[in-house]
Amino acid sequence: PLDQRVVEAMMPFLTEHFGNPSSIHAHGRKTRSAIEQARRTVAGLLNCSPGEIIFTSCGTEADNMAIRCAVRDLGVTDIISSPIEHHAVEHTVKEIDASGQARAHLVRLDGQGHVDMAHLEELLAGLATEGRKALVSLMHANNEVGTRIDLHAVGSLCRKHGALFHS
Repeated sequence: PLDQRVVEAMMPFLTEHFGNPSSIHAHGRKTRSAIEQARRTVAGLLNCSPGEIIFTSCGTEADNMAIRCAVRDLGVTDIISSPIEHHAVEHTVKEIDASGQARAHLVRLDGQGHVDMAHLEELLAGLATEGRKALVSLMHANNEVGTRIDLHAVGSLCRKHGALFHS
């Protein structure tokens, strides 16, 4: 179920203040103000500037944007993912690989669907040795099998080998 705090925070915008934030009328300005306040709040939590926070319409759009922009704008040459990623990631990575924009690599999993951390390190070390820039894209909690990755451990490996991490 949806966290009650989220319900309470969103209810005014679902029942009273539902103006288009791009409009110049009062309802739109109120909605835009709330969105900008939310952007500042998220930026404060992540210790970044509000301009770095982008709200998307869904997870698929966000995954696509993160992966494609990493390749296009940040020079990613290789993407490491897993065979049980959400289709939003899986299909995007396959398309990027097929188009030659970046190479795709699949990290091995154990029998329960957990990431083989030794194999992930092997992949990252090999790419770093070749001077390639990697993006690791792994979902935190798998919606099909229920496994979760250790974000800290994966992030530490990425940092150690100069890779970007998307989850």
